[in-house]
Amino acid sequence: MIARLEVKDYGKFAKAHWDFGPFTVVAGPNEAGKTTVFDALFDALCASSRKENLKPWKRLAGRYTAIRQAAITWKGEPLAFDFDEFLEIFAIRAGDGDIHAAEGGTWAGMAQAKLLNAGLNPAEIAEALARKAKTRAAGGVQARITDLNAQLSRKLPELDALKAERDRIFSGEAETRRLEGELKARNAALEAKKAEAHAANVKFEEISMACRLASAEAGIKALRELKAAREELAGMGRFSGSELSAYRALQHEARERERAADTAAAALGERQTALAASKGGLDTLVARIPVIKKQAETAAALSDKLTAFVSAPPHAVAVVNKPLRVGLWCAALGLAAFVAYSGNNTGAYGASVAIAIAGAWVGLKLSVKETFAGHTPEETKAFLDGAAAEWTTVSDVALPAELEAARAWLAKAGAEAAAEADSLKARAGAHADLEAGVKAAAINVAELKAAAGAALGKAEAWLKERSCASEDDYLQRLSAYEKLSGKAGDILERLKIFKEKYHCSSDEEIRDRLFLEKEALDVKGVDPTKADEPELERLKARLADRTREARDLEAEAREISHAMDKARAVAGARLESLPERINSGEREIAAAREEIAGLELKAEAYRLAAEVFGKLAASSKMAFDALAQEVTATLAGAVPGLRAQFGSFDAAEASMNDAGGNLRPVKFLSTGTRDLFMLAARLTMARKARLGPDGKLAPALLLLDEPFYTLDPEREAAALRLLAAFQQETGWQIILLTKDQSVPPKAEEAGLDVTLIKL
Repeated sequence: MIARLEVKDYGKFAKAHWDFGPFTVVAGPNEAGKTTVFDALFDALCASSRKENLKPWKRLAGRYTAIRQAAITWKGEPLAFDFDEFLEIFAIRAGDGDIHAAEGGTWAGMAQAKLLNAGLNPAEIAEALARKAKTRAAGGVQARITDLNAQLSRKLPELDALKAERDRIFSGEAETRRLEGELKARNAALEAKKAEAHAANVKFEEISMACRLASAEAGIKALRELKAAREELAGMGRFSGSELSAYRALQHEARERERAADTAAAALGERQTALAASKGGLDTLVARIPVIKKQAETAAALSDKLTAFVSAPPHAVAVVNKPLRVGLWCAALGLAAFVAYSGNNTGAYGASVAIAIAGAWVGLKLSVKETFAGHTPEETKAFLDGAAAEWTTVSDVALPAELEAARAWLAKAGAEAAAEADSLKARAGAHADLEAGVKAAAINVAELKAAAGAALGKAEAWLKERSCASEDDYLQRLSAYEKLSGKAGDILERLKIFKEKYHCSSDEEIRDRLFLEKEALDVKGVDPTKADEPELERLKARLADRTREARDLEAEAREISHAMDKARAVAGARLESLPERINSGEREIAAAREEIAGLELKAEAYRLAAEVFGKLAASSKMAFDALAQEVTATLAGAVPGLRAQFGSFDAAEASMNDAGGNLRPVKFLSTGTRDLFMLAARLTMARKARLGPDGKLAPALLLLDEPFYTLDPEREAAALRLLAAFQQETGWQIILLTKDQSVPPKAEEAGLDVTLIKL
């Protein structure tokens, strides 16, 4: 129930509020603001269906501006209405003589109420249609059928007589009979061919429509596939052209940089190996430096000693040449032995002894030679032995046993030691250069590896930018794009065929044509599974053959007919105008029969339509009877004895009994009686609109605007009793707007608890 209504900037009310009760009367003179209160209540109750572009809201915006505010404070559960439902059912305004039904109502007769407001009467329509189908009055269908049948009854015997006369004339003509037989055979064959052509044409049409439907469905499918392909191609735009050369250039750069890094690393390895070997040799030489130094110092000292030894003053020394001595002795002994052997006597033996003694003496004398020297051989040997002993302290190599050889050897050893020392210095410098080269090579390798990593990163970034995991993935996507593009191209070619077939220039136009084609064929119940293009071509060829054969037979029949005409021309003098009369009679009879068939079909259509509208009238009658009983029950609480009736599809033709007890159309009753009747009908409709399927009544309220201004005091009191009974039954809140200040006390007399708001 509405407890309070508050408004701000609403018409004449800048800021106002009013408290409401179960039955509230808003009273005030004209221009006091009653209409503003009505509009504010409507605005707040129907806010959920508010749409500024609709007429009610445009009217409120034009009258009160868009800054208007109306708010309701509820006691209990709040209510909400659709604006059309509220205005049609729950807002009752003075002089409203129609019975309305909002969409979504639960009363089964609301549809009939709509018909009633439109002034349609199915019963009258059914009666008129049945009358048209059955009446034999002049100008009616049955009358015309009767006239045509009478004409046929007269003309058929006349035509039969004329044909009998013609046959009698022709019966004597053998040629005519032969031609008639031949014509009959040709006509029979022609009918058979036409039947075959018709059957083939039916089958052709069936398969043709199936092929058309299948083609339309294929075209629609092609359009959908083309749309999907285009959308997919749009998402694969990066793969519309191959950029693989750029990627491979990046790969080539990465490989070249990796190769350069590997080459530099290999060179670094070689240098590091050479450095290690150099370091090992250098370490060995460094370890030998003290030994070499000692050897050089010892060799220098021994050389000095040897020089001093050799530089001593010379003296005579006997030197024995042992090889010479031994040679002389051996020669003497050999000669002695030869003489003794060759002489083989005592003299020879004596001579041999003498030769041996002489050889011994000569050997002793000739092998000894005196020379001047600084030292004797024993001194030299002793000196060399001492030097050799001293040299063995620094070297494992033995010193030569001869003085000059030892001197030369010591000089050579000193030179070699000095040379080895110089070599060590050179190798130390080379080792330092090699170490610097290794460091530079290591830096170069690191830089090359970094450059190779950066180049590889560019290649990977190139793939990542295209959402590809590898070159194969990129190639697959390129291939997928090409395939999809090719597929789209194939679809476009197919659609081009459809466009040429249907004379369309755009995809939208061909799509609309295909959907219309499919819809039209679906309505006919065409089965697309029967589509068979090869069979359609065979049927087309067969139909062409049958049509050609039928034309040939028709040509033959025409020739026979011409021959018959020629034969009959011979009997023309006797026939006179008989053929023309027969032809005229046949045409008149055929026209009459065709008209009768059309009229009978029309009469059947009238009869079927009459049955349909008769059933609608019957169901409407039941709904109106239910409405009449409910309105009568509503009126009974206020005015006992009144009875309502709805027997027509015109609101003005609703009936209610008058003071004399006779049922009279509401339009012929007084204005007050009619308004009281329509109030009861409106209350009935409102109650039915809130009655659920379970029979429970949902909450609602009524807003009445000057409902009693046409009522006399007696009917006004009856209307108030009607409202009191309605509120007691439903529990709904009722808000009544009036300028009549006498309404509140009269409402209290009717048993209503009145809350009065004076404007």
